[in-house]
Amino acid sequence: MQPTVDSFRALARSSPWRWRTLHFTRHSAAGEVEAWLRRPGELLVRPTDGSVHYQSGAPYVVTFVRSPPDGADPWPDRDLDPGPTFRPDGFVAERPEHYHLEHGDPMWQNYTWTAMLDPDELSHDVDVDDVRSGELYGRDVWWARLRPVEGYEPRCGCCPLLWSEVSVIGEYGDEPDRLARFRAEGFPDAYDAALDVQTGVVVSLDPIGRDPHDRAFAVEIHEVDADLDAVFAGRP
Repeated sequence: MQPTVDSFRALARSSPWRWRTLHFTRHSAAGEVEAWLRRPGELLVRPTDGSVHYQSGAPYVVTFVRSPPDGADPWPDRDLDPGPTFRPDGFVAERPEHYHLEHGDPMWQNYTWTAMLDPDELSHDVDVDDVRSGELYGRDVWWARLRPVEGYEPRCGCCPLLWSEVSVIGEYGDEPDRLARFRAEGFPDAYDAALDVQTGVVVSLDPIGRDPHDRAFAVEIHEVDADLDAVFAGRP
C-alpha cells in the first residue's frame, strides 16, 4: 500500500487500536532507554544506568460530572467510551474526542513520550508533504515532511512533537517575554517524521533547520503484541 497524505493522517490517529504491547528502545540526545508497554496503563523503563522505573495509569486525571436540572429526570446513561470509526483500509477515520484523557499511555519524563506512542496530534492542523514508504530498523514505515499550522493542538503545549512558533503561541501567547525569547532562539523549518506502519507509533522525528532544543529521536521497535506477563510480574 502506497501512503498518501490522507492515509498518513489516518495512521497517526490509529495507534490505540493497532497494538496492545510494545517492547522498544528510544534513542535521543537525552539518552537511550529501553521500554516495555502493556495497554492499558503499564510501562516499564530501563535507562542505560540499569535502573528500572515502573509507571501505571493514564497521565491525565479528568472526571466528568453533570447533574440534571432541578426537578428533571436523571440524565440517561451515555456512552463515555464510544469506539472509533474505521476506514476500509483498517485505519481510523474518526476517534472518540479526548480519548487520550482516560486512555493515554503512561508518561516517561514528559508528554512527548505519550504523543510519540499515540500521535493523534499529527493527524490534523499539520501540513503533510513528501509522503513516502521506507524502512527503519528493519520495519516498514511511512515518512512525511510535517509543518504545524494554525490550530495545531499538541498533547501538551509545553512539549509538543512539533515544536514551532505555532505551538509556542498556543502555549505562551500571553507571555510576551518568553515568546520573544523562543523567537530569538529560532524554530525548525519543518520535521521529517516516520510512523511505524504496524503500530502507528512515531519511530523517527528529525527537525529540519534550527533546533535549539535538540528534539530529534528515533524508536527501535523490538516486539509488538508479545506476552509481557513475565516482564510485569510482581508489579503493583
